[in-house]
Order: sequence, then C-alpha cells, then structure tokens
Amino acid sequence: MRNVVISLSIILVIIFIYVCQLPFIFGQTSTGFIFIKKAYAGMPITLSYRHSVMKTPVQENLYINDTVDGLSLKSTRYQSFGVGLPFLASEGHFHQEGTWFVLDNMHREYPTLSLRNGVSNNGVIQVDEESYDLPGLMPLGTELYIYICPLYQGIIKAKSFRRGNNG
Repeated sequence: MRNVVISLSIILVIIFIYVCQLPFIFGQTSTGFIFIKKAYAGMPITLSYRHSVMKTPVQENLYINDTVDGLSLKSTRYQSFGVGLPFLASEGHFHQEGTWFVLDNMHREYPTLSLRNGVSNNGVIQVDEESYDLPGLMPLGTELYIYICPLYQGIIKAKSFRRGNNG
C-alpha cells in the first residue's frame, strides 16, 4: 500500500511539473485574471472595438506565433480610415470587402499586448473560441496585459504585475 501511495505521489508531481511547463496565454489586469488558457501555435485571438475618433468598428486578427511565446498580427479590418490604423501596401495586402477595408498578410510581431478599456470602445477579445466583453469584466481605463509564457512564469509575472500597478 505504501509503495502505491509513493508511486501515485511521484506521478502527480511529474504531471504537475509537466503542466507548469506548458505555454498559456494570460489576460490580466491589476486586480486579477480575465482569462488563462492553454496556448498553442496558430491559436486565434481577435480584438474587436470601436475606433476612439471615428466611432466605427475595428477588428484586429492575431494568432499565437510558431514558438508559442508571442503574438503576430495577421490582419486588420475597419470601416473608416482612422488615426493609427494601418493602410500602407508595404504593411500587407490592402483591399476592400463590402463596407470593410482590410489589410491582411501582415506579420507584426508582439511579445505582449497592453490594452486599455476606453469610454466608448466596447472592446471584446476572443481567445480561441471564447469571447470576453471587456466593459463587463474590467473598470473603465483599466489596463489589460496579454502575454504568453509557461504556467509557472505566468503566476510569478502576475504577482510582479499586480505589485507594479498597485504601488
């Protein structure tokens, strides 16, 4: 019986260590996590919001990179030319789909993302198949920090991130 308990304990420790090494995507504010999901190469992340100046919809389509340690912007869709929106042909393939302007085949790399929940942007982030309505999940003006790392590092980063924002 004792050998069975020891064997099971060792197996559980090995499983725990294995899971802690797996990459996860974290969406975190200074008060806690909006999401924590197991990450994989090619995992889609979509940011949908209303442009702060033009008040028209914008959709940014990202995916987790092949090394599962950052994000890559694949395309941007928007309905009016607003400040800060990409449009140069050198940044990708620009075309129009109905009422949408689309810039795809982009390859902007981001190790992390930092977003703020604005007054009128109605931000929604979709991570894989799950959507998160930011105005309902975080106070106005709050920063959402999105990063990918092994589970154990995310837990450590969470503590330093919270401490850094709360003084």
